[in-house]
Amino acid sequence: MAKAWMPGAERIDGGATRTATGAGAPRAVWTVTGSDPNAWSAREEAHRLFHKGESVHLVWNPLTGAVAQTLAATRRSGLALGSTSRHGLCLEHGDEGRVCLVVAVVATEEEPFTAGPLVGLAPIVDWLESWGVPRSWPAGPPGVRDERPPSPEETVRVWSRGGHFGHGQVPGSLSTAPGRVAPERVLTAGLHGTVPAARPPQLSRKHPDHQPSVTT
Repeated sequence: MAKAWMPGAERIDGGATRTATGAGAPRAVWTVTGSDPNAWSAREEAHRLFHKGESVHLVWNPLTGAVAQTLAATRRSGLALGSTSRHGLCLEHGDEGRVCLVVAVVATEEEPFTAGPLVGLAPIVDWLESWGVPRSWPAGPPGVRDERPPSPEETVRVWSRGGHFGHGQVPGSLSTAPGRVAPERVLTAGLHGTVPAARPPQLSRKHPDHQPSVTT
């Protein structure tokens, strides 16, 4: 049975957001915080996003394995994912689907998080799967631009399939997050052996002010 709160995640109050009342395929959207995982914890970044009015469901530090959850799966993210106009109406694509679960990885676009240790990823993907999000990435690897970018109609058609997406692959998104990550490393988490145990964070407080990639 799917649980609104991911087992093992630290709960942080993400404030009042919209209830998930949409219909259609469930989705997971991956973005990054634009911050160094050696310097910032999942808890700190979750609080920062909340204070910006951009609460997401999960904030995950891939180096320590720490996960902070600010929204139940039954709520909608405060982060703008992408919108398009149809028949003169603005359609917010983050409001579509039975659920649209947003995972913000404490990482930068310049250093793809899938190139490093993915401590604690398997329980996240399992939790997403418990909500019906299939282990598929229908839009292909994020951060890769073809010579002929997909049309808006094609982007919407692929989005309608459900599954996992990068923030920049949401129809109408202005984001380029999470960068050039490898979907296969995300989707196979927990399928072939176990993931490394979480290690204590080694945080450096000498961290410059950053502009998070989650901002659209």
